[in-house]
Amino acid sequence: MLKEWTKLEKTLLYGSCIIVLIVGIIFKSDILTTSCSIIDIIAMLLIAKGKNIGQLLGVLITVLYSIVSFKNGFYGEVIIYIFMMLPMYLIGIVSWIKHKNKETNSVEINNIYKSEWIIVSIVSVIVFTGVYYLLKAFNTNELLVSTLSVLASLFGIYFQIRRSRYTFSFFIINDIILSVLWGIPIINGNFSLLPIFLDPVINFLNDTYGFYNWTRLEKKQKEKC
Repeated sequence: MLKEWTKLEKTLLYGSCIIVLIVGIIFKSDILTTSCSIIDIIAMLLIAKGKNIGQLLGVLITVLYSIVSFKNGFYGEVIIYIFMMLPMYLIGIVSWIKHKNKETNSVEINNIYKSEWIIVSIVSVIVFTGVYYLLKAFNTNELLVSTLSVLASLFGIYFQIRRSRYTFSFFIINDIILSVLWGIPIINGNFSLLPIFLDPVINFLNDTYGFYNWTRLEKKQKEKC
């Protein structure tokens, strides 16, 4: 599978995993936390390449991340990931299978029209309000940050299902938010969570590359039409 990976992609893959593993060992993180971070990094790079196996790993990440979140009192993350993100990942797998580009051996990149952006903007306000009060009812730690993370994640996965490069725009936003979310308990002294904190920090680079690569794939696929 790695034969078609560029040197940059391999560097991102190996470098990211090694850094997270070393930090996990140094700060004595549990296997679940470290594994969750490494698998998520691999999944995001595969999605950046337009490979459906990345979404399959996303299903696994949803479960692992929910467990880590529950252990740290981020109950909103658990609820949203299990009951919303997991079904969306499964829908995305089907969508990508139906729209595989044979020329590039990756998913077909889709266009998003202005009317859909308007609908997304309206829905985002409604979703934010609903999620905020839902998480508040469960006494979620870092309520506002957690709500913003959920919102960015949901729309990131939505655009992933829609096969749009803008999925990475929302993932980049969520990487920043998650860095804050998991940075707070680390600042408070829980250094064993460093691998899960490094996950969004590293994925910021991976998702930036993903946006570039999907833009390139979209142009290449249009040239083949």
